[in-house]
Amino acid sequence: MKNNSNEIKKNFEFCDNKDKSFNENILCTQDDFHKSIEGNAIVFIIVYVFLVLFIALLFQLSKKDFSNRGKNNK
Repeated sequence: MKNNSNEIKKNFEFCDNKDKSFNENILCTQDDFHKSIEGNAIVFIIVYVFLVLFIALLFQLSKKDFSNRGKNNK
């Protein structure tokens, strides 16, 4: 089994700096998130299922007719 301290390597050199710009901070956060998903497959599956359900919900809401809402049916 690999040692975790040797396995975790930053893709960007600026991630080790304390003072980072907003863009550099986002890149480092995304890199950390990507590495955590690679290390744990169940997190990837949970995030994937959540995103699929969220997109399905948005699709259902886009097909719903809101124009008749609030009007009396006669």
